[in-house]
Amino acid sequence: MLNGLKIPRILSLIVIGCVAVSSVFAFACSGEPETRSVAGRNIEVHTGFPVVIDSAFYKGTDGKTWVITPSASNRQLIVMKPTIVNRTSTVIPLLVDTEAASIGDRRSRRFPAVDPISKARSVSVSLEETPTVKDISPILWGDVELPRQTQVEGYIVFDVPKGVILGTLFWDEIEYIPIDFIDYWKKRD
Repeated sequence: MLNGLKIPRILSLIVIGCVAVSSVFAFACSGEPETRSVAGRNIEVHTGFPVVIDSAFYKGTDGKTWVITPSASNRQLIVMKPTIVNRTSTVIPLLVDTEAASIGDRRSRRFPAVDPISKARSVSVSLEETPTVKDISPILWGDVELPRQTQVEGYIVFDVPKGVILGTLFWDEIEYIPIDFIDYWKKRD
């Protein structure tokens, strides 16, 4: 009974259910997106956030397992899996190398991608993925022809000092596209 009106029990349950469902959707949709996307004139770059790991591995074309580790004890590996999309040009020849991608911040520090072929060493044991060890197959490296309305995706590895704040992926192949993971212009309290 509400202000002298009788409301059927079923109607009140429907109203409560609708309020509960809409609040769940509001909370679920209010978080940050899992990926970042930036479009340039010719290509789009989509990527997730950087993942910090201790080592990375992949299976080579020769069937061997190859492992990449940080270059020193005060460094760590960062992996990212960008997707490069060609929406406009007929065919785009990509050369993904140490100059195509770097990670860092917009102020001054940038760290180039690691060549996963020359940096890796072969191991005879079979490796499993863990939170600190990641399988980085497929690798995005070398020459790639990207026809119109197609995309290519793969892992890129970075070797960076421990403790550095990584806020931006800088893509500099075909065109310069910075992809921010943090808001540099947000007012800090």
